[in-house]
Amino acid sequence: MTTQAEELLGAQVTGADGKVVGTVEQVFRDDVDGTPAWARVRSGKTGRFVPLGTSQVTKDGLSVPFDSQKIMGGPNIDAGQHMSAAQAEDLSRYYGLTVPSQGQPQDQTQGQDQTQGQDQQQAQAQTQPQQSAMTDDDWLVRQEERLQVGTEMLETGHVRLHKYVDTEPIEQTVHVFHEEYDVERVPITADERISGNISEGEQEIILHEERAVMRKEVIPVERVRLLAKRVEEDKIYRDQVRRERIEIEPDQQMSTSGTKSGS
Repeated sequence: MTTQAEELLGAQVTGADGKVVGTVEQVFRDDVDGTPAWARVRSGKTGRFVPLGTSQVTKDGLSVPFDSQKIMGGPNIDAGQHMSAAQAEDLSRYYGLTVPSQGQPQDQTQGQDQTQGQDQQQAQAQTQPQQSAMTDDDWLVRQEERLQVGTEMLETGHVRLHKYVDTEPIEQTVHVFHEEYDVERVPITADERISGNISEGEQEIILHEERAVMRKEVIPVERVRLLAKRVEEDKIYRDQVRRERIEIEPDQQMSTSGTKSGS
């Protein structure tokens, strides 16, 4: 990838299944040639790493050739500001990338490979005269089938959240009061001396009552969203394989005479 590391910061990261994983938070360079090698992707509070060597920069951001579940299931590495060689190896093994051997320079490795190749050629040259004396007709090749079980990602269905509005009756008791009038009559005793003229008069009071005042408010009560939860399990798959069997079948003459050739 020839793109500069600064151009990748903040880029949207999309997996091979078309799902957006997050955005590029940090880019780590290779210790040998200094090219961008790994990117830390921020998705909420989670940080995962994706390889840049096999990824492509598109108009929508960074496209990674691994699905979102593979990316989010990667190892949680605390790289800080620099990624060590051991951490890079762990990520390479997880994504199935080539992991360079440690502790041997490239020239030394090539020299060992050449030496091993020469030793193999010498060994083949020594055994060649003996093998050439026998042909394929002198052997019976026994074969057998081996069962290889792999995995593939399949779409099993869709789950959708839909928000409806329901109306339900509700009752609530409210304590209120109201005023009613009452007439109080108190007789005047002989000891009370109240003088006055006979005339008309009136008195007025104001009566009150409490009434319930209702209002409605909308408040948030919870957040709901759909998540794909990964459940791992072991399943047993049964099949049948064939294998060849070689047995000795002596002819009738040999079985009656009781003789037996060397095994």
